[in-house]
Amino acid sequence: MRALTKTIDISALRHNYHYLQNRAKSANVIAVIKADAYGHNAKIVAENLQDICEYFAVSCIEEALEIRENGINNPIILLEGVFNCDELPLCRRFNFLPTIHNKEQLIWIKQDNSSAEGDLNIWLKVDSGMHRLGFQVEELTNIISQIKALEGNFPLKFECRGFLSHFACADMENTEHFYHQLEVLNKLDLPNNWARNYANSAVILRYPENGFEYSRAGIALYGISPFELQAKDKYELKPVMQLATEIIATHYLQKGESAGYAQGFVAEEDGYIASIAIGYGDGFPRSINSNSVPVMIEGRKYRLVGKIAMDISLVWLGKDNYKTGTRVEIFGNNLSIEEVADCAQTIPYTLTTALTKRVKLQVKK
Repeated sequence: MRALTKTIDISALRHNYHYLQNRAKSANVIAVIKADAYGHNAKIVAENLQDICEYFAVSCIEEALEIRENGINNPIILLEGVFNCDELPLCRRFNFLPTIHNKEQLIWIKQDNSSAEGDLNIWLKVDSGMHRLGFQVEELTNIISQIKALEGNFPLKFECRGFLSHFACADMENTEHFYHQLEVLNKLDLPNNWARNYANSAVILRYPENGFEYSRAGIALYGISPFELQAKDKYELKPVMQLATEIIATHYLQKGESAGYAQGFVAEEDGYIASIAIGYGDGFPRSINSNSVPVMIEGRKYRLVGKIAMDISLVWLGKDNYKTGTRVEIFGNNLSIEEVADCAQTIPYTLTTALTKRVKLQVKK
């Protein structure tokens, strides 16, 4: 079988959750498992966090239903809310908490006269400065009054859990926009018994005193720093995903000989080149520049060269040579995904979420 494998380390996953929960102090940390848990397999992540994590969060109801189909019963927040009124009965039935961020969604709730059993619990999204989703601060008095009227007179059980918002720049060195958003949120008149759900991974790590009642752990849950490369070692995160493959062939090139599509690599000296089993058909970025991205082989770094093909990439070994079947770490414990992403001129999020189903999955307890 093809060697390319992503290994999910459950011990590292649980360590990260406990570390983030301890750092968040009194805030209840929600595990964000959208986009198939950032490529880490949402089913596996949810199964192994359900006993220590109260809430999960996903993007949409399709992702939430997949979690329910696998027997996970924790409440699930829908970060993009519902996309039509037909999804509201499913929210009641399966204990999904939609984020309400526009007036049309509020109208759908008012029109919901379904016979579905169960409560409808929501979060109210506030646009504190990211300007993607959420009600403007000036609208909140009117929106809250509508919600309060629903809570008191709605024929079905209905409750708003509180305000939800998102920070645009908490991961950046320039703190001006973060503190501007925080100021906006701190000035909100919070109704009685409503909670605040604002913090993301960057806030948990850098500004833990601003976790309030709920914080959302996304990228950091998977052992990946939300900050620039140089900030990674400040935090006790462990990588959850290891991506590795094998050498499937080596060739000796003389100076001036080429390898790969469009002669994408030309040897500047005599040496060995290895073919490894990974390509853009696996979700690995084709756009990376030759001789820029490292891989790790037996404790030594080598560079990917030439053009990334659908199934195969090339590694320049120089004077070294290795046997067919030698393990090649793409990223993981020995070669950080932050370094690989930086060299590939992308972000770690894309390297994990883009991986295709052709990549074998292995679970390490």
